[in-house]
Amino acid sequence: MLIKDPKTYKWAMVGIFALICDYNLYKFLLAKIDMDIAKGISTFLGVNISFHFNRLWTFQSIGSYFDDLKRYIALYVIAISVNVIVNNIAYKIFDDINLAFFIALFVAVTIGYFGQRLWVFKNRVK
Repeated sequence: MLIKDPKTYKWAMVGIFALICDYNLYKFLLAKIDMDIAKGISTFLGVNISFHFNRLWTFQSIGSYFDDLKRYIALYVIAISVNVIVNNIAYKIFDDINLAFFIALFVAVTIGYFGQRLWVFKNRVK
């Protein structure tokens, strides 16, 4: 059961830290560059933080770094693309940059959590 698994809470803590970094970089970049590019860059930072902390701390992967990285990159190419698209659509619908950010984040987080748990680090954990 996910609610009783300590990995769920570790993953959430890593996610909150990555979110804070992602959001702050996004807000900073919005004043300087295009919204979609800012979103892509900030999401990339959050994904990078998430990979390293989740690989080492949450899931304690014993798999090859590069095997884990290949799976993670494949997962997050999809997650980042969906994140940027959902952010853009949500912004057009609600005309609220903060709401669009969090809607896109929710969708990407769902993809990321189950992708990591069921594919990236599956059968490669202690």
